[in-house]
Formats: sequence, structure tokens, C-alpha cells
Amino acid sequence: MTRFRDELQLIAAQAPEVDLAERAVRGARRWKVATFGSAVASLVATALTATVLITTPGGATMSGEIANVLPASGVDPAAYAYYDFCGREWDYRKNTGTFAGQECAQWRLVTSTGGSFRMPEALSVYTEQVPENYMNTGGPLTISSDGKRVAYYSEKDQKFAVRDLADGRVWLTPQTVTRETMVKSGAVLVLSPDGRHLGLLDRTSSVVDMETGQVTEIPEGWRVRRIGNGGSPVVVSDDKDRLGLFGDGKVTPLNRVSRQVSELSADGRTLAYLDGEVIKDHIVTRDVDTIVTLDVTTGKVLSEAKFTDVPKDFGFPRIGGWHSPTEVVVSDVLRDKSWRGKKDGVPTMGDATYAIDVNTGRIRKLAEYTYKAWSGDLVLPGF
Repeated sequence: MTRFRDELQLIAAQAPEVDLAERAVRGARRWKVATFGSAVASLVATALTATVLITTPGGATMSGEIANVLPASGVDPAAYAYYDFCGREWDYRKNTGTFAGQECAQWRLVTSTGGSFRMPEALSVYTEQVPENYMNTGGPLTISSDGKRVAYYSEKDQKFAVRDLADGRVWLTPQTVTRETMVKSGAVLVLSPDGRHLGLLDRTSSVVDMETGQVTEIPEGWRVRRIGNGGSPVVVSDDKDRLGLFGDGKVTPLNRVSRQVSELSADGRTLAYLDGEVIKDHIVTRDVDTIVTLDVTTGKVLSEAKFTDVPKDFGFPRIGGWHSPTEVVVSDVLRDKSWRGKKDGVPTMGDATYAIDVNTGRIRKLAEYTYKAWSGDLVLPGF
């Protein structure tokens, strides 16, 4: 097993002991580490349903059940993407191969205006799934924070791709990666906020300017975490989640440690990260409770605030982009136990998004993204 896979499995193992459905989502979120785009930690082999709903606090609802093919161009910005194993019972030890070639197993993208489309060009489910590689159930996909571009693995081209939804242009990475390699080792994709620069983490780590094809290799032992517009700054971390700033072929340590780092602010200088987590013997004994901002160009801490107005059941946030100059967006898994004890009951899963004020730590809810399922994956812009 590769070092990358070992790392992912270790992070997944840090989820606390909870009910199986909740553990499946929490485990996946742990090793996805915010920018970790699409593979799901399959900690339980269970059934998955087909409907995804987005519900805002104002009550508006969008359904992602329709599965038309993504048009060649003229697509509105993405609101989210998901896949759901066709709504059928899924057991990674027995029947993953039966999903091969099925349209209903493809990634589906839902736009901000409610359109829903299949993405046949984007590898979704690894149909070779067996117990030995159960940590990698889905191909990677990530969405730029403005929703205008989406990155994925193109099985046809055996390369990673970035697609502009409005004009339909598709850029491919110079690197060729076989499906066999993807199934064996997995990959992580990180997009700059404008969707031009793609960070890769597979066997090595690099940053690709998708419009010119220029590849910049990251020094061994470091991996891309966030990329600023224009390809700079590039925030990286090592295998102990120590943060650094990459430039001119070298990494300058930032003397900060966090698994949860935001996108860079509009000026490319400010990074927000979540702090307060305590891990003992690979078990999280205290989760994050603080938000910190850092000037990555100087290493200076700009603000630090404990969470306030914490919502009920809030405890495993991932951090995304900036909601305003003083707020960043985080998401947390939803926990539904109302299905328990019901015949043929299926839990409601998904994410809720929140804005955290970096100066006060105040948390306010933005929206809920839910789907009826036992296990699954849902990707939001900028995470």
C-alpha cells in the first residue's frame, strides 16, 4: 500500500466511535481533509438512495435526481456534485463491479439554478472495488469556489481535466495517470478559486497551470493544500500537517499546524485555519474550536477567535472559501437518527454550511445539503 493510501487510512481511523451511518460520513470527511475532493471512506457496506435535495434556511428546495448529460456549453455555475450508486444496495466486498458502465453511477452536477446533469466523462465509482482497496470508492472531483469550473479524472484521456461550464472548454494535464493507478493509489485535486490552477496529489504533488500546461513540482514530503489566483501563493503541508509556503522551488515553514485550511483571501495573503484539535493514539479527543487567520507572506497571525453561537451537533467542520471579507464557509455533516428502528428506514445524510466570523468566532448557518442514503459523497464548491 502506498504512503499516500496509508495516510488516508490513518486519518479515516481517527473518527470517534458512533453509529455506523454517522461513522461512514465522519470517516470520509476525516480523511478527505476539506480540499480532498471525492473518494469516500467506505466504513460500512450499505444501501444508497438516489435523491439529493438542497434546502436553504429560507426553505427553497432543489432536486438533483434528473440525469441528463451535461451540455457542451452554456451551463450555469455548479451548486454541488454527487454520486449515489444508482440508489441500489451496495457492498464493496461483493457487488461494486455490477455498476460498471451504468449511467446512474456517474457523477451528477447540480447547478445554482437547479439544473441536474450526468458527467459521463468524469470517473466516479471504482468498479474494481475489493476489501483490499475499500478506502478508494470514487474518482476525485472538485469545484472551483465560484462554481464556474470543475476538475475531475478523465478515464478516456487518462489525465486530469478542468472544464469551464459556461464556454465548454476542457483543459487536460500533461501527466498521464492510468485507471489502474487511480484505483490502486487514489488522487486528490485542489483548484485555485478561479479554477485555472490545479493542485495534484497522487504519487507526487504538483501544480498545473491548466491554460498553459506548465507543471510545477512540489518538493518531496510536501503536498498542495491551497492555491491562490494566478497560481500564487501555494500553501502546502507535510505528513504531520505542518503548513508551509511554496515558492521559487522551496518551502518556507509557516510554523503552524492544521488539517483544515481555507482558500486564500481575494488578495492572496490571508489564510484561515481551524485549530484546537487534540489527538492521542490516533484518536481525536478534542475537536477544533478556534478559527485563526494568518498572513502567509509574513507568517504573522492576524486574528484568533474561539467559536461562539455553536449550533447543536456542530463538531466536525471542513473549511472552504471566503463568504465575505470577514467570514469563511465551513461545512459539517448532518446527523439524522430519526430513521433508526423503522422498517426499511434510510437516514438523511449530507452537509450543512455555516459562515464563521474570523474576528468574533460567531457561527451562523447558511444552508443544508441533504440526501437519503446510507453512504455517499457530495462535493461543494471551494472545499
